[in-house]
Amino acid sequence: MKVGSLVLGIIGGLIALIFGLFGYGIGSLADAGETGAGATLKILSLGLPIAALIGAGIVITKPIIGAALMGLAAVGLVLILGFNFFSLLPVVLLGLGALLGFLGSQQDTK
Repeated sequence: MKVGSLVLGIIGGLIALIFGLFGYGIGSLADAGETGAGATLKILSLGLPIAALIGAGIVITKPIIGAALMGLAAVGLVLILGFNFFSLLPVVLLGLGALLGFLGSQQDTK
């Protein structure tokens, strides 16, 4: 289950990173009008996908922390992008990766 969580987290994180680069560009355009106006958008656009990729990377050794990072990134992406077809691509992958990570942590205790 941990390997499946790793794979889903990496794929979902990379898709989210592509969306994050577009968000970073939009934040840069907002900075053109007023300095600092798009700083929060730029930080969140790249921070959430990077957190998801870090979570996917550590889910093998620390499944609870990795799954929590992927889950928080999925919730953050829904809050930023809204609920539509394009936001569901990375959110579903990260959510399933988080679920598998939590289930993988239960497997270790047995």
